[in-house]
Amino acid sequence: MKLRIRRRAKKELLDIDDNAAFFAVLKAALDLGENPRPRGYDKVEGSEGIYRVWVGRDWRVLYSIHADRNELTVEAVRKKDEATYRQLD
Repeated sequence: MKLRIRRRAKKELLDIDDNAAFFAVLKAALDLGENPRPRGYDKVEGSEGIYRVWVGRDWRVLYSIHADRNELTVEAVRKKDEATYRQLD
């Protein structure tokens, strides 16, 4: 599956200060291209077609799957807090 990472998600990824967290999140995002529905993935409530996968305790990779184009788009990379799921659309 083709993997796209939105500009906003790239910026959020590059803003991660902790090297271990950065590489864990990057690996999780890249692995989605091979397996878009990994163990533990879940649909985001209130956002049509957006899924999430947890990376460690603190990070989420939010993404959408476009089966008709055989494409997966990483929409956001967020640290888990109150603002994690805001402004996805």
